[in-house]
Amino acid sequence: MTVKEKLLDILEKNEGRYVSGQELGDSLGVSRTAAWKAMKVLADQGCEIEAVRNRGYRLIKAGDILTADGIRNYLPDELKTNTIIVLKSVDSTNTYAKKSAADGAENGTAVIAEHQTAGRGRRGNSFYSPDKAGLYMSVIFRKSQFGENPDLFTVCAGCSVCAAIEKLTDKKPMIKWVNDVYLNDKKICGILSEATTDIESGTVDSVVVGIGINLKNEDFPEEIQHKAGTLGTNLSRSRVAAEVITQLYRCLKRSREENLKDYKAHSLVLGKEVHFIQNGVERSGEAVDIDDKGQLVVVTDEGRELLNSGEISVRL
Repeated sequence: MTVKEKLLDILEKNEGRYVSGQELGDSLGVSRTAAWKAMKVLADQGCEIEAVRNRGYRLIKAGDILTADGIRNYLPDELKTNTIIVLKSVDSTNTYAKKSAADGAENGTAVIAEHQTAGRGRRGNSFYSPDKAGLYMSVIFRKSQFGENPDLFTVCAGCSVCAAIEKLTDKKPMIKWVNDVYLNDKKICGILSEATTDIESGTVDSVVVGIGINLKNEDFPEEIQHKAGTLGTNLSRSRVAAEVITQLYRCLKRSREENLKDYKAHSLVLGKEVHFIQNGVERSGEAVDIDDKGQLVVVTDEGRELLNSGEISVRL
C-alpha cells in the first residue's frame, strides 16, 4: 500500500474519532510531513478530513477513491487475498486481463480502471468509459473455477450485476438478452465474457468477464443518448466493485438451474416481441423461454428458433 492508501485505511477504520498526527505518523512509519502530504492528496481527490488542534484528524467523507485495498476492505474474508489491479487508465480492462491471463495471472485476479480509452463491448462495439464516472472491471477465472461449464458465465455475469445493484440500492435492474443490464428502460451495464483456449488441448483455459457499469455518467455521446442510462448512485466504486465480485463467486457456486431461474426472473424480453437478423434477413417473433444453455427461444411464423448469439431489439 502507498502512504496515501494506508492513511485512508486508518482514517476509515477510525471513523467518528480523531487520530492524532503522532499516532498517524507512528502507524504509517513516516514523518508528519509525509503524512500531511498524503492527507493533501486525499483532500484533492475528494476526501473531507477535519483537522482540530490538539485532537488530530477525522474523516468526514471518504470521497470516491478507487484503490485495491479499498475494494479488498469490502470483500468477504475468503476473497481478500485475490489479486486486485487498479489502473488510472487503460485501453481496455478485458485486453489487459487477457494478456495477464496468458502470462499466468491467478484465478480471481481483478483488473479495474478509472478510465478506458478503448472500452470494448460485444460484437466489436465500443463502450463509453469516461474518467471516474463508472465501474470498468474485468475478472479472470481459471478452469479450476468453472470446470467444464464456461458457458455459465453468460448467465452468471448478468445475475451477479443485478444482485449487487439490488443489495446496495433499492433499484430493480433487468437483463436484456444476452447480457445487457437495463434500468428504467435504458442500458446501464454492458458485459463481455471472453475465453482463452489452451492450444495443445483445444479446451478453454480461462474466461475473462468484463463488466462496465454507468454509475454517475451525465453526458453521453449523442449517438447513444437515447439508449444509455446511469445507475445514479453516490456509492463508492470500490464498494460496487467488491459487491459485483462477491456476487460473481456466489453465482458460480450455485447450480445451473438456480442461475437460470434467477436469469429468467430478471429477463427484460420474455413474453415480448423481439426482432433479430438471421442469415442477413430481419425476422421477429415472441421470446418465450431461455433454455439450459442460455439460448433464447423465439416463436416465429415459421416455428421455434434458438438464438445463441447476436443482437436482438425489443420495444420497451
